[in-house]
Amino acid sequence: MPNPTKPRKGKKKLFIALLSLVLAVTLVADILMFGVFASALDKAFVDNNVDQDLVDQATANGLAVAQQIEEEGAVLLENDGALPLSAGKINLLGYASCSPVYGGTGSGGSTFLDNRVDFVSALTQAGFEVNSALTDMYAAFVEGGENTFSVDFSINEPAATEELAADMGQTFMYTGDCSFDALKEYSDTAVIVFSRKGGEGNDLPTIMTDYTTYAPDQSKHYLELNSAELSLLEQAKATFSKVVVLINTGNAMELGFLDGASQGNPDAAGDIDAALWVGDVGDVGTVGVANILNGTVNPSGRTADIYPYAVETIPSYYNFDTFEYTNSNSCFEAFDSHPAYLLEYQEGIYVGYRYYETRTSYDYVTREGEQVTGAGYDDVVQYPFGYGLSYTDFTWEVTDATASGSVGQSDVLTFTVKVTNTGSAAGKDVVELYYTAPYYTADQGGSGIQKAQVVLGAYAKTELLQPGESGTVTLTLPVENMASYDTGYYTTTGSYVLEAGDYTISLRTDSHTVNDNMTYTYTVDSNLAFADEGSAKAGVDVTCVGKRSTDAVTAVNHFDDVAGDVAYMTRDTWEIVPGSSREATEEQLEAFRTALEVDQSYVDESDTAPTFGAHNGLTLNDLKGKDYDDPMWEDLLDQLTIDDINLMVGANGWGCPAVESVGKAQTYDMDGPAALSYVFDAFAGTCTYKTVTYPCEVVTASTWNTELAKAFGDAISQEGQAWNISGWYAPGANMHRNPFTGRNFEYYSEDPCLAGTMCAAAVGAAQANGMYCYVKHFALNERETQRHYGLCTWANEQAMREIYFVPFEMAVKDGNSTGIMSAYNNLGTTWAGGSKALLTDVLRNEWGFQGTVLTDNNEEHGFMDIEVAITAGGSTLLYGFGQKTCDTLAQTASGQLLMREAAHQYLYTVANSYATDNVDTMTTWRVIAIAVSAVLYVATIGGIATLAVSGRKKQSV
Repeated sequence: MPNPTKPRKGKKKLFIALLSLVLAVTLVADILMFGVFASALDKAFVDNNVDQDLVDQATANGLAVAQQIEEEGAVLLENDGALPLSAGKINLLGYASCSPVYGGTGSGGSTFLDNRVDFVSALTQAGFEVNSALTDMYAAFVEGGENTFSVDFSINEPAATEELAADMGQTFMYTGDCSFDALKEYSDTAVIVFSRKGGEGNDLPTIMTDYTTYAPDQSKHYLELNSAELSLLEQAKATFSKVVVLINTGNAMELGFLDGASQGNPDAAGDIDAALWVGDVGDVGTVGVANILNGTVNPSGRTADIYPYAVETIPSYYNFDTFEYTNSNSCFEAFDSHPAYLLEYQEGIYVGYRYYETRTSYDYVTREGEQVTGAGYDDVVQYPFGYGLSYTDFTWEVTDATASGSVGQSDVLTFTVKVTNTGSAAGKDVVELYYTAPYYTADQGGSGIQKAQVVLGAYAKTELLQPGESGTVTLTLPVENMASYDTGYYTTTGSYVLEAGDYTISLRTDSHTVNDNMTYTYTVDSNLAFADEGSAKAGVDVTCVGKRSTDAVTAVNHFDDVAGDVAYMTRDTWEIVPGSSREATEEQLEAFRTALEVDQSYVDESDTAPTFGAHNGLTLNDLKGKDYDDPMWEDLLDQLTIDDINLMVGANGWGCPAVESVGKAQTYDMDGPAALSYVFDAFAGTCTYKTVTYPCEVVTASTWNTELAKAFGDAISQEGQAWNISGWYAPGANMHRNPFTGRNFEYYSEDPCLAGTMCAAAVGAAQANGMYCYVKHFALNERETQRHYGLCTWANEQAMREIYFVPFEMAVKDGNSTGIMSAYNNLGTTWAGGSKALLTDVLRNEWGFQGTVLTDNNEEHGFMDIEVAITAGGSTLLYGFGQKTCDTLAQTASGQLLMREAAHQYLYTVANSYATDNVDTMTTWRVIAIAVSAVLYVATIGGIATLAVSGRKKQSV
């Protein structure tokens, strides 16, 4: 007979095996959850144990500030008297009226949408009756949606004629109640919304081949109207007596269609009654726009970028494509064998209006291949930088113009301007101060230092002035700010230089228009170099006067290698060479191969290892408000262990784990430039932080009101404190080098003075409230495409110092920022986050920065290494899903000292924030995970034991 015990034994073994597997899986899961990914899970599953009253107060304040930013940042481009509109019925046209751009994507996006007010709701609240037939029609045309990192650049506009709709493969939508005859019967006024979006990781298309199948539009670029949009504009002009256009984008579009000019846009519609640029509007910017349209608010914004008719006239247009080092793939075999890429800032200092205001005639090639020669300013520029209209008029009177101090070192020019509202509506005005430095061409025996004809030096915005009312603004310009950077004509070291001659100061309504001949002359009698004594070149007439007053040490050349072999544009020839792919040199290839090698020059055999693990009884709270070099820091740092330091420098993404030895609680840091948000919520379909989305940074810059930038920094830091967010990955301080840059929406302007003052104001207010700001991305991060993989950016030191560094410099010097985020790209062949010249020589030594340099998001891109960063002057790695360790640095006393200093930098940043008030509590996910694990351990171990005992008992029987 068969033995019945054998099947039972087999089942028991199977059960024991299954229980053992469950036990093993539980053990591995616990190691991953509570070890490798503990910090990431803490940040992914945040317990928002917040004070709801504080949240409500911060939200209400934020929404009010957001609306005010839009109301002062929107720019009135055209108006023949059509605006303001009387309350009543209007036709709201354009697909973007149904699906506007509220903000950018990626780190600039937000998953919390409950505060958003669409155009229809905002206009209705403002007293307008919006044609619902159009709203329903656009909603049915195509389903819109939010993108995270992959932006769809298709232009979803229904064609406005039946013939064009058929050609484009669309269903014709303007029928029935939406026919143009029916629309005109509803209202003789049309408001049309055109939008363009931008986002992280993508630059805007310079050709639309991948985004449309309609042949006439394939050769166009994203920043011009497509055929469907132009058809809508033409039909609107032919149908309605009033046509108002809203431009809903953070990128500078070609806007020739507004004024009828055909330059660079042969299909231009023109003759628009009024146009208002509104940017990315955020949650409630539409309310501000509606208030401008009905006249409740008088627009006072000014353009933060120049608007040429054709992108082909922009010098950087010819060096903005994707160019490869064709022989470099083998250097990146560990990273998908991709090539290195190159980007040349060949235009030098001639960015934006500095180019257009300096050159007197313009040569370029249109998209159609037509050669244009000798075009004039008015032929190529539609709207100057700093341009904007108003519903009222103003006159200016200079009541005081003085210079004080000693030439070249502490001299400050001060202008007091009385502004009078001579119109019939209350409004605000902007006074802009520009300077023109003497230029001495090399061909005529001069220095050849490049100088723009016009440079913004200061600006001021009035308070709200009632009709007939006057107000006074004061503009100050330190003379040393007019110095140009000279890489070697006057000194052996390179230096900022004020060349002898007359400096013309002009008060303007925009970069091109001097107001009432308000020009002044300031004379520098002799050449002055901000250089150390003995630096002057032999035989050169120059006086060295020491460092600039704002620098900690004298500025000298640090980036000769970043200039490369590029032929930079000069105002003598204006020659630009279009970019191209090419082979890398052997020196460049070697730099790519050794990019991850830690420079061992930091090792000093005489260094003594620091103390670790001391018990001095201090906590980070004890260092709050202490100077960076306070002796108490040494005692606190002695309490750290190597593991503590590795945790802070190698696992600091969206916050940093708690460090018990110094009483540092878990911190939380969040994106982004227009809303505090956890970007990975977009992937999870959740919303961790229910915060306000503000208008994009370009709108803030377009207010030309630093008080509003302060209000923004104050508001977003109030929200941060309410939500227990102590660190902010913002503001973005890169430049609008080119209108196709994908993240222009989260950068301020093409001008460093405007961008820098706005950035410093926002950072200063946030820091004062206790939120630390990682101003990003330092530096030359003006391109998104292929940004991760050895993108070699080539620029001369003059352009770097006079354009691209300035907003970061002002954030440090004027905004007291204790945080900086380094960039993905290379400076030359050196990763920006591993550039000692950038992070130590300039940022820390020259500018006197004290605090944390955080890398951009690591994401395992390969070329980013925390040890390379620390040896260069960096502090910590933005890495949210694991931990990197400094194994090489930890082996020597010199390396340990560098690690300790990096920890000092980070802890100093946290100590000077409200993060010191954080209290560590066990997060809900940990409680649940511990409970589930305990149950599984008890069940599996108990089950295995029971089966084993049961088996032995039966065996003994």
